Amino acid sequence: MNDNFKEKRLLYNNSEDLYFLAYNLILILSVLDCKNDKSSFKDYRKLIFLIPIISNEKNTQLLLNYYKSYIKPNAHIIKELNRIYYDAIETITLIRYLLLILEKRNIIKIVVEDNKVNIYLLENETIKMFIRDTKFEKEKRRIIDIKGKVKSLKRLNYMTFVDNFFKANGVAIWEQ
Repeated sequence: MNDNFKEKRLLYNNSEDLYFLAYNLILILSVLDCKNDKSSFKDYRKLIFLIPIISNEKNTQLLLNYYKSYIKPNAHIIKELNRIYYDAIETITLIRYLLLILEKRNIIKIVVEDNKVNIYLLENETIKMFIRDTKFEKEKRRIIDIKGKVKSLKRLNYMTFVDNFFKANGVAIWEQ
């Protein structure tokens, strides 16, 4: 491996890659069956946490083990949860931008309801082919596992999710 490639690889950050964020967002909406207004993904802000969680086995295991858990996390676990939380908070603007792009390209529909923004996946053949691709099986499996642990994941309030995963495990959160 040449030094230039190694340097670029070290500087690469998935959380800033629109393609990475887009395919994970599409997978989440698909696996959670968010295909119309009635079954939409409530409060898109949860995606800032779900995308890094489903894209990394270690993060997925943290959610599965510590969401609404009665196990007290050790200092290392709290440090990891802090990292996930604060890294994710930094991506909210990028996620908003991505949602606008995906809506403009007729991939998702954005629905404003009360004081939250819901989204759902629009059906088209390209998206169906993308979702059937076997290279995303790990991510789909992780989403299914999380769906089993976090009941009503797509309808869950953002603050409830944050409280049950981060705040309950000792992360100092910004939101009120």
